[in-house]
Formats: sequence, structure tokens, C-alpha cells
Amino acid sequence: MSGKFKVIFDGHDLTELFAVTSLIRDGGLNRTNTTISRKNMSGVTWIGTESTLSIIPMDFYMYGDIIYKRRKLSEYLSVNKPSKLVFNDEPDKYYLAIPSDKLDFDDERIEARGQIKWEIPDGVAYSVDELNFDNTQNPNLIEINNPGTESIDLDLEATFTTDCGFLGIQSDDGNTSALFGSVEEVDGYHYDTTVKLFDDHFNQDRGWSLNNGITPPVTAIRDQVGTVSYQVDPWQPEPIDPNEGYVKPTNYGTGTSWHGPSITKNVPADKNGEFPVNWKAEYRADFNTDGKPEHSRQVGHNSVTFSDANGNVIAAIVLEDNNPAKERSDLVFYVEGKRVWHQMDTQNFYVNMRDGKYAFVVEKIGAQITFRAAFFNVTKTFKLSNPDVALREVTWFAAAYKDYPPMTNNLLRALNVRKHNVDNWQDIPNKFGSGDSLKYGANGKNIYCTLNDFQWLQFRDPGSTLITVPPGKSNLFIAFSDFSDPPLVKLVGRAAYV
Repeated sequence: MSGKFKVIFDGHDLTELFAVTSLIRDGGLNRTNTTISRKNMSGVTWIGTESTLSIIPMDFYMYGDIIYKRRKLSEYLSVNKPSKLVFNDEPDKYYLAIPSDKLDFDDERIEARGQIKWEIPDGVAYSVDELNFDNTQNPNLIEINNPGTESIDLDLEATFTTDCGFLGIQSDDGNTSALFGSVEEVDGYHYDTTVKLFDDHFNQDRGWSLNNGITPPVTAIRDQVGTVSYQVDPWQPEPIDPNEGYVKPTNYGTGTSWHGPSITKNVPADKNGEFPVNWKAEYRADFNTDGKPEHSRQVGHNSVTFSDANGNVIAAIVLEDNNPAKERSDLVFYVEGKRVWHQMDTQNFYVNMRDGKYAFVVEKIGAQITFRAAFFNVTKTFKLSNPDVALREVTWFAAAYKDYPPMTNNLLRALNVRKHNVDNWQDIPNKFGSGDSLKYGANGKNIYCTLNDFQWLQFRDPGSTLITVPPGKSNLFIAFSDFSDPPLVKLVGRAAYV
């Protein structure tokens, strides 16, 4: 080797300790069906087979403080899994390498010569730059250009813009065939039309009345007293959107039990004068102590209640901290005025929904009502005794308890209600909703499939393969529910070279 030759391993510049005198990278890749074990690690699966060990021998010359440099070198090489190895004559590539079990040295004290045998379990070099492909040009097709010499697996991330029953991917060479969700949902979960009745973001009052709503029966006494303020959210990133805001209590009043302000909205009828029987509501709220010194003493109640024309509770979601000594929170669902599900006395149910990524969802379809709290990974479905009851009012109630310090952040950010106009409804909820993020790929030998970062492997069709593309140009075809808008599908990977 001539000049200053650099070798970076696991983030360390080894050539600060020695000079490379010889490097051989012509071992190639020998695919077999034999499993190789190195340092308690199994051989790397490669296109349905496994690779015998590829070795890059590297000779070096060390001088100066040999004892110190040998100790540092041993420290840098002490890894328990393949790590990134970069040679500066190929700055656009790297190997996943592990040094051989034995480091060869001669026994000199002032200068020394040695050899490192770099073991490359998968036998290839990877591109430093990622390959990125998507379906923005054609929603049904992704054109691939793999500049490497080997087929590679690509990781998928799909973001859904509407409700959708399935996502399918098929390559033109037949090596990739992956299905997520259920094709049968195409005709099973269908909106002829969906009308948004209102969508408030609470930068100002848009027809909400104060302190005369319906609240869930958490206690016998629930005094609706106090005042609220509407304001533009000051913590937005630039540029500030004047339509994004929240409503929060400015005064909780007084009381012997739960007491605080409520705001109530009359749900409008659609253009045909009909009130929603089948409907979907989404809202975002904050409920947290914000780390204040008195956080353990703070108590609070935050609920959204959906009621009929007679003041009866159809459904309600309650967030509550009723423990004045510890940080303890509850999540409770009500149906027809009765508590149907709860998880109590945990630290799980404090929430900040400022970024708009998650929302609480309540959806009624006939006699079925579904609650979804994706922020907490909770989805529950229940039956109503009256499938024809119409939604007429929505109430948000923020309360304190007796004279205990109230919750620091107890507010409502946004709430909307949509009316489903469906004559005949088949009870098959869609696997994907607007804003859902599906991720799929492999981490080593482990296949992962997540929805909104929660494990979702059970909804991957058992015949699905990893998303594999050959060298050169190829196509991947995208399929999704015909009642859906196209999801954004992104594929990411690195080129591989032998």
C-alpha cells in the first residue's frame, strides 16, 4: 500500500495505530447450503441459501509504543457482532465484518508486524448511500434501479391517506409477492359517501355552549362550573397556523366532587336534514402534569361524551387521575351510560397530542361501536341495544376534584364528526386508517411487520416474501383497495457488491 491508507472499523480509525502493508479483497462469495457459525453467530441467509465465510486478509506494520497500540487495537477489535468496515480507496462502500478469533502478531516490542483476517459473514460490500424508491410518479408501480451486483432486500414503509383494506406488492420476476391486510375487505367495508359535519380546532369559539352538557357518570356529583378560553397554539413550528389552537379551563369553580367547565356542541344534520346514526368522531387532547413540582398531588378529569336527543350517553371516553398522592391515571370507556372497559391506576394514560400524529376515535356502525386509542395501543368494540340511535350532542368536560391542585395540561385541541351514509353495512372494519404507517422488512434473520410501530405480523399473509430486487432495472406493482386513495409506498435499501 502506498500513501496514507485508512481503515475505519466500528467507528475507529485503525490506521492511527498501524500502517497497512497488504490487503487482499478477491475472495468472492461462495454460496452453499451449509450453516457457518462464527463467535456464536449463525451464517447469514442470502437469497434462500447461506454463504461460506469470505475473508479479507490485511497485513500491517506497527511501530512506536507497541504495548499501548496493541492494547488499543485489541479494544477496537473486541466486538460481538459484525460491524462496519470501510477502506478509504472504496469510500462509497462498506463491509459488515468481524475480526478472526486470533490476532496474529510477531513478538517485537519496538516494532511489530501482524495480520488481521476480516471475516465477512454475508460476503458482500454495501453502498454507503441508501437506495430510495417510491410510487409518487405512478401509484400502482415502483420502478427499481439496483446498481449493485447482487439481489437485495428492501425495507418498506407505507403511509395510508384513507381507510384501506389491504396492500399488495408483486415483482415482475415473481421473486417478490407480499400481502398485508385482507383483499376481502374491498366490498366489506365501504362508504358510499361520508360527510364531515364539523371540524373544530378551537383557536376560537365556533358555537359551543358553556356548562350545560352531558357528562359520563364517573361520580354522583359532576358540577359543570367555571370558564374556558380559546387560543391559537403558541408552540407551533414556524410558520404559525392561526387556525390551530386549543380550549382549556381558565377557572374550575368550586365543588365537593368533580367540578369544572364543559363545552357542548349540537351536532348538525347533513344536507338532507338527517342526523348521524352511523358516524365517526376523532379528537385530540392533552392530559398531563408537565413535570411540575406538585405533579404527584395533581388530579384531573378529561372526557368527551357523545349523547342522543334525550340526553342519554351513547358513548364516552374518560381520562382521569383521581389519586392525590401518586402519579396514577385511568382510561375508561362508556357505552349507553355504563362503564364497559377500563384500565385503572397506572402511569400509562398521560398524553400530549400536539403533533397531530394520534387521535382518539369513536365510530358507530349500526349496533356496533368501536373505541380506538392508538397512542395507547387500545382498540375495543361493543354492542349497542339501540342500533338506530342518532348522535345529537358532543360534550368536553375538564374537571378538578375538591380543592386538590388541578392537572397542569388539561385541554382539547381538535374534534371532528363525520356522518356515514350507508344503507347496508357489513361489519368488517378496515385494517388500515388514514395516517397509519406500515413498516415491513428484515432485521438480520428476524422479519418485522409493524403498524404505527406496534407488532402486526399476524396480518401479513403467510405466503408473503421479503421485497427482493435483482441487479439492474425491474418493476414492483402496487395494489390496494379500490375504494381507497393511493397510499404512499417507500422502499429503502443498500446496493450489494461482490
